Amino acid sequence: MDREFFRNPVTDPDYSISGFWFWNDEITDEKTTEQMNMMKRIHANQPVVHSRFGLQNEYLSQDWFERIKSVIGNCKENGQKIWLYDENNWPSGNCAWTITREEKYREHFLQFDTTRLKKGEKAVLKLSEKQYISLSVYEEEWKPLLYKEMGQEGSGYIFCKDCDENLTIEGDVATYLPKKDGELVAVYVAVDSYEPVGKLCVDYLNKEAIRLFIEKTHEQYREQMGEEFGKIISGIFMDETRFCNAMPWTGTLQEEFIRRKGYDLAPYLPLLIRRDSRSNQLRFDYYDVISDMYGEATFGQIYEWCNQHGMKAMGHFLGEETIAAQSYFGGDMLRGYQYFHVPAIDHLGNGIGSLDAKFAVSACHSYGKSRIACEAFGASGWDITFEDMVRISNWLFQQGINLIIMHGFYYSIRDERSEDFPPSYFYQWKYWDSMPLYVKMANRMMKVLSDGRHEAEILVYTPIETFWNYFQPDLQVKTGFWREGPWITDERARFIDNQFQLLCNGLTDKNLDYDIFHSDAARNFRVEGRELVNVLSGERFRIFILPFTELLTAEMTELLNQFAENGGCIISLDSQIKDVVAKDGSHFREKIRVELTTENHIKMNKISEVLRYCREQINLPFEILCGVEEMAHSLSSYPARLIDPYIHDGERVYGVGVSRYRKEGKRIFNFTNYNDKDEDLKVWIDSASEPEIWVPETGDIYRPSAIPGRKGGYEISFTLPKNRTYFIVGSL
Repeated sequence: MDREFFRNPVTDPDYSISGFWFWNDEITDEKTTEQMNMMKRIHANQPVVHSRFGLQNEYLSQDWFERIKSVIGNCKENGQKIWLYDENNWPSGNCAWTITREEKYREHFLQFDTTRLKKGEKAVLKLSEKQYISLSVYEEEWKPLLYKEMGQEGSGYIFCKDCDENLTIEGDVATYLPKKDGELVAVYVAVDSYEPVGKLCVDYLNKEAIRLFIEKTHEQYREQMGEEFGKIISGIFMDETRFCNAMPWTGTLQEEFIRRKGYDLAPYLPLLIRRDSRSNQLRFDYYDVISDMYGEATFGQIYEWCNQHGMKAMGHFLGEETIAAQSYFGGDMLRGYQYFHVPAIDHLGNGIGSLDAKFAVSACHSYGKSRIACEAFGASGWDITFEDMVRISNWLFQQGINLIIMHGFYYSIRDERSEDFPPSYFYQWKYWDSMPLYVKMANRMMKVLSDGRHEAEILVYTPIETFWNYFQPDLQVKTGFWREGPWITDERARFIDNQFQLLCNGLTDKNLDYDIFHSDAARNFRVEGRELVNVLSGERFRIFILPFTELLTAEMTELLNQFAENGGCIISLDSQIKDVVAKDGSHFREKIRVELTTENHIKMNKISEVLRYCREQINLPFEILCGVEEMAHSLSSYPARLIDPYIHDGERVYGVGVSRYRKEGKRIFNFTNYNDKDEDLKVWIDSASEPEIWVPETGDIYRPSAIPGRKGGYEISFTLPKNRTYFIVGSL
């Protein structure tokens, strides 16, 4: 616990807020020097240099690099650092829309042509018209007919084993004579033209495309200023990558699928939109493979490049808020966080209470990440107040964020630049004079909440694999900046997405802290006695909530079985395991021998039952004896539709929130007042010595009047100002 830094939080750029410094006009050394000095005066000492709409200098030209070198000189004089941003505008991976000029580097995607069949009436398909992969028929049951041979240039089609004798092929014409009424499903691969949308859609599954991006962007920076990597230049930021289409494809996917899963998915592709006894398994395999390929091709390559050159990789995805958004924009998005030194989210708008931070922070915990950033406050509008900013910031810290990146510091607000997801929190902002107060407060909180570990008792499983089996995405929708995207049409998919949000937000409201657990994290956990222990972070959990789940991986099943056998507490909320799947795809060929043993599970059907049981079973190391003791959400779940990007307008939480952090033999209680008035609190704290109060706003550290509690620890009384956080620091 660095008491000196808490009192004077301006001495370390690594624990200073960062700002997206929008280079959005004609950039000159004179003006960048002036603006760096402004940042120095408010102690915001590590900006992210971000090429943005309105830039007059040529991006990645020698002129561009000279301007950055001038800023590096400012940093050396001022004791500051910078981050680089890896793109011109966003999303990352395109090098100013140049990568996607080649069609092979644009995202390809699956489409499905469906023809209604009538008994005895021929259906005809010209195979050369589109890039068809497979042809299947539904009559009484689903049946593959033929599929494209893997990989070989100019290769033809392969008839499936039990191919219907009424399918014939002459030249490139396939003719099917149905025995019964039904449907013919032809699956093909499509790609958009460069204009108007194809240029935006990078093939993030394609290692070659991302290698080219690294060569055209990262390597250029290394040649120009590599000697400053890891010194003045902390790292490089990757922004808002996403799948543009619901079911992405790439040229190597079929081959990779066979290598990873042991079978060819081409004959079974209709199961991505149709259901039968194997669709749950096939959909798991498809999303599992594209999720891994996404991480390896994009984030993994950049992470490795940063490791080789002494840089840190930082970045965030799109659509962190819900299971549905994660599925559409990234498959199993959470596993991508393992490839960042400093994982991040963005949180746009002036509302608080969503699960975006909780999803990301939990995944980062599971991979042992200690610094977690948020691109915060963007798109809040020029009328956002200083108090709004403080409230958002305090909420983010309570979720586990410990690095704030302000969106943003605008080099210029000339003309339309002022409307680029405003406001600017730079010298143009009406509350600019208050920024030194905010920056010091945020710097203190970042330092206190870093280099330790989160403390909670509950793990909540995210049933994303079950959701995949019910999700019916609109295959005609492209990603884009809409406010209201397509609805989630399947009733069970809507239920899972909605109820998961209600469960997690219900725990938050009761101050029952938790981490969200995704299946890829199972490899980083072990069972010790009646606890699940994260071997990377040291977190320990005593209750595992398994909500709305029908499919589990073999690794998850084995972990839960061992936990239950040791007497661990598993709450099964409306879950019935129908399938157990293996990473190697063997479940598609034979029954997996591992089964979930549920005899020791506590089965419940209502979220209210889960909340009540958890509160009764957990002996929390604190209690609010007098005063507001819970929270309430103004919006506990989102409408059942996809939104890109989500602007958090008007959402609020109320009450007093409590979270915990362990560090250097201390337990740090974060008490945050989300109300619009001061709250008088009397609390009991489990502590081996008299606790201290650390006040982030002022840097004060003092020992309040404390009396021994009835069950050990201490009772203290204090007034928590509206919209503010106090740290109560006790000893373990």
